[in-house]
Amino acid sequence: MSEFLPSFDAILLLSVFSSLVLFGLMFYFWQSKQEAQARTEVRNRLEIKTPGSRLALDGKPLTGAAASKVAGKLASKTDKYYSANDPAEKRKIQLKLIQAGYSHPSALGYFLAARFACGIGLFILAGLYSIFITPDKVLTSKILLMLLVGSGGYFLPNFNLNGKIKKRQLENRSGFPDVMDLMVVSAEAGLTTEASIERIAHEIARTHPVLSEQLSLAAIEIRAGKPLDESLRAFGDRVGLDEVQGFATMIQQSKELGTSVSDALRVYSDEMRHKRMMAAEEKAYALPAKLSIPVTGFILPIVIGVAVIPTAVRMMTQ
Repeated sequence: MSEFLPSFDAILLLSVFSSLVLFGLMFYFWQSKQEAQARTEVRNRLEIKTPGSRLALDGKPLTGAAASKVAGKLASKTDKYYSANDPAEKRKIQLKLIQAGYSHPSALGYFLAARFACGIGLFILAGLYSIFITPDKVLTSKILLMLLVGSGGYFLPNFNLNGKIKKRQLENRSGFPDVMDLMVVSAEAGLTTEASIERIAHEIARTHPVLSEQLSLAAIEIRAGKPLDESLRAFGDRVGLDEVQGFATMIQQSKELGTSVSDALRVYSDEMRHKRMMAAEEKAYALPAKLSIPVTGFILPIVIGVAVIPTAVRMMTQ
């Protein structure tokens, strides 16, 4: 790749990149200005002032409150921009944030602002590194380094978010069979599905806090008038498990066909326990294959050395 770098026109590449950045900034601020002008006078009069706008005794704004206010404005503008231009992507990111545990209404705006800030911040740091640490490099190499580092910083919050989602999904998947066992016990005790959900959410608060929180939210939605199957599907979307979607479908089919819910729950609970056992056995069977790498790389050379070196030394001395 280094053979082709000098063939690029560095001035032309820099001009194109600068033009794209300038166009993006102009479009962003123009869009923000248009949205600000679109608000009516009634909305401006009804706008609630936040506590972050309070002044200190000397008439100057509070430092922490001012920083929080600026961050909130940046998050709000970024959220509005994505809502107007890409609502499908916004809903997708918002669902990921909920699955990762960030259920606050302003979490989406802060995430988008953090992604933008990380990209710009690492781009600037890469530029400073290229100017002061490695000033002898070709200009094209410096620009490519800045672009690569800036792109990595832009996607860095996504990697962190996906890691948290996988961790929570693993915890939820290991705890969901226990929820199904409690559902079977509750159904056999004569409780309805709605009452069972609320009871189980209280019982697993210490062992599985994430599932308990989401089940409590599903119970609140059911009490508010939302259908049971829709509440369970929303619960499955929030925890990110396909097993919960199957559970919601099973409950709906049992009610529509008039079959016993307790029998269906018992069969589904056995299936969940079987899946958890199969996952544990799969990890156990994969352990010898994983151990072969450190054994081959670290232990085998030592064994070969202990067995061969004395023989080699004896032959050299003779």
